[in-house]
Amino acid sequence: MRSVTRWTLYALVAGLVGACSDSTGGGSQSRRADSLNFVLLAQNAPTLCADSIGFWAYQGQSADTALVFPEIGSSCAGSTEDFVRLKLDAASLLRYPDGTLFQPGDSVFISLKWIGSDSILFKLDPSGLVFDPAHPAELKIEYTEAGPDLNHDGEIDHQDTVVQRQIDIWRQPTLADRYSPVGTAKIEDANEVDARLNGFSRFALAY
Repeated sequence: MRSVTRWTLYALVAGLVGACSDSTGGGSQSRRADSLNFVLLAQNAPTLCADSIGFWAYQGQSADTALVFPEIGSSCAGSTEDFVRLKLDAASLLRYPDGTLFQPGDSVFISLKWIGSDSILFKLDPSGLVFDPAHPAELKIEYTEAGPDLNHDGEIDHQDTVVQRQIDIWRQPTLADRYSPVGTAKIEDANEVDARLNGFSRFALAY
């Protein structure tokens, strides 16, 4: 599990990303799935402890959940490493998918599911849920288990460094939609990409 310091650093870096650092993405930069290069997990990546997780989120309470891998030499009951982590603060929940405002104590069931087979692709539900722009949901993806050969050309070289600098989180509202970049803060030495979300959809790590 990563320390609170990591989230503090994200908060500082994310300020440089600007208005694109939310789930709306940049429509002018949208791309079809077949024009994206999806980041893939390495063939020797461990099996996820669970490929989906769900929880009740309450207005007025913070929440923090994640999909995780077991660390090398450990098990899911022992030490784990993050794959995808979602964090809400006490004021994040703003509107239900039908537009109704959340009131203190109101709740909604949130699910996080990996749907990518070998790619870093997952889905957050419910679609249409709206977060307070001043208190967005925070999403963190760690791609350590993608391995150092990010472009899968059989070599670990400068091209992998170039790919790492191009990686972003891409959003696809529905299967019929194009992907749009969310805009992210990166901590490259930790193989981590962070974003702020105003809503849910399908998300992929790609370049």
